[in-house]
Amino acid sequence: MVLPRPVLVVDDETAIAEMICETLEKQGVRATHCNDAAQALIQIEGLRPALVITDIMMPAWGSGIDAYKRLRSNKRFKDLPVIFLTGMQVDQARRLVPVGDPLARLLHKPVKLAVLLQTIRDLTGDRLLPPAVPGKGASHG
Repeated sequence: MVLPRPVLVVDDETAIAEMICETLEKQGVRATHCNDAAQALIQIEGLRPALVITDIMMPAWGSGIDAYKRLRSNKRFKDLPVIFLTGMQVDQARRLVPVGDPLARLLHKPVKLAVLLQTIRDLTGDRLLPPAVPGKGASHG
């Protein structure tokens, strides 16, 4: 049996990254995490994840935006869906996140589980999550 490709969560706050991974795993999604953009690029090469969920501002080399730009410049990863999950002010984050990329989304912390799961479905179809069941937490909010 071939395991589905994982989701990579990138956040310098380990507790947040672990919480997102645990939440995804409860939904049946394989997930792993790292703490900075440089490590994310290394892990993406080896893991070939189905989706990346990344913070924008992180210490060390680069931001989530820098990692995203590096990914989009590589033809192997130009179609990799990316969710930016940030605690930045909405207007500031919107200025940083690329517009016009149908495979990129911006969400703000704290994010409701239903919103995160619906965004994952929007970007990946049913490859990672089963279709939402009406009345079972699939509402936006």
